[in-house]
Amino acid sequence: MPVQAVRRGISVVRNGVGAFVLPCKKLTFRYCNWGGSSVGMRKYLHENLQKLSAANPGIEMEVEVKKGHPIITGDYMNGRQKVICVRNMKPHEIEQKVKILRDASGQKLRRMKHPVYSTNQSPRGIWSPFHVLEQYRYKV
Repeated sequence: MPVQAVRRGISVVRNGVGAFVLPCKKLTFRYCNWGGSSVGMRKYLHENLQKLSAANPGIEMEVEVKKGHPIITGDYMNGRQKVICVRNMKPHEIEQKVKILRDASGQKLRRMKHPVYSTNQSPRGIWSPFHVLEQYRYKV
């Protein structure tokens, strides 16, 4: 194996080692200025957008006023986009959807090919309904 010189100034980025960078880099809020389905989005942006941007300085926030139903788009570091329609939702429901987009990795959802099995036994053993005291058992 040949000896290689160490390159200075170039660091290998490992998310979580030293610092954590959210995979979400941009959130775009699109809503209609007069549409009835955008009432919750307008209220959410009026009340919560400044708090959201102050709490997440690493995420760019963009607001677009266009015709149509309100949507929130998340752009991620890996180049993918996720879009959620928030038509006729209340502000607290929209906040939950924003958290989903903010915390997502941007990866496509995949089914696991093989289930996970453990080689270690459970410290509690196998559960059975008969391990519960008789007075607390479910009676049919």
